[in-house]
Amino acid sequence: MSFIKLDQELYGSRFFVVREEDCGTGTGAIIETRENGRWGATIYVFKSEEEAGEYAREFWREQIEDDPAEAVHLLGAENLIQWALGKPAGPGSRMVNSLEEWLDLYKEDPSEHFEDGPFEIEAIGENIIEKLGFRPTIAYSMG
Repeated sequence: MSFIKLDQELYGSRFFVVREEDCGTGTGAIIETRENGRWGATIYVFKSEEEAGEYAREFWREQIEDDPAEAVHLLGAENLIQWALGKPAGPGSRMVNSLEEWLDLYKEDPSEHFEDGPFEIEAIGENIIEKLGFRPTIAYSMG
C-alpha cells in the first residue's frame, strides 16, 4: 500500500493514502493526496530541513528572476530601495539589509515559505521511496 504518515495532523489526518502517479520528483518531491477521488493536500517532502530551505530559497530566486515586475509588487518597491541603500527592510518576519539576505532567510526557516509544517515523516511506503529516489524525513504543505 502507498502511504505517508506524519507526526502531526494535517487537515485532520496524520495518515494519507498516496498513489505513485501522484508523486513528482525534483529538489525534494511533491506528493498530492486524494480523498474520495478529490484532490486533498499537497505535501512537499525533503531529505532534510536544509534541503527544504534550499528549495524555498531557489523558488523565490527563480520567481524574482523570471518576473521582475511581479517581484517589485510582491517584495515592495520601498523594501527594494532600502536594500539598494544597504538599509534594513523586508517583507516577512525579519528585516535584513539585502535581497540576498532575505533569500537566505528561507535557508534558516523554510516554514516562512510553506503554509503548514514542518512535519516529521513517521512512516512512508517503500514503493514511494523508490519512486522518489530518496527517503524523506521532513514535510511541509501548501494546501
